[in-house]
Amino acid sequence: MKVKLLFLCSLFLMASFCERSEHPKDKIAFENETFIFLHFKNEQQCLDAQPSDFFINCHSELNFLEDGMAEIILTDIIWRGEYVVINKNIILTFDNNFEIPDRTLVFEIINESKLKKVDDKTIWKKLNGDSIWD
Repeated sequence: MKVKLLFLCSLFLMASFCERSEHPKDKIAFENETFIFLHFKNEQQCLDAQPSDFFINCHSELNFLEDGMAEIILTDIIWRGEYVVINKNIILTFDNNFEIPDRTLVFEIINESKLKKVDDKTIWKKLNGDSIWD
């Protein structure tokens, strides 16, 4: 009996020293990732829609930074805030501003390359490469 107890205690002790992975296999890491929502189907449509006196953004952009920080461009201003991942949602919190009056945006995680902005149901795709049009 003492041998079994000693064996179980030693297994427990060894297991407690095992290093756990920072990101569980079923959890998606967003740090240093960028997601975009295109306002036009292609680059030519964006260029054709431009007025002569200023430039309309062709896309909105969400950048996940280090340490739980994020930046979002909805029109032409970069807003910086914090984000947390809870279950299948990413909750972004910002200071008061006119584009995000509730201070909070929620994105539903569809998969590792697509997010859905909950308030307007737009699909934001992970940026791959240097061009938004790829």
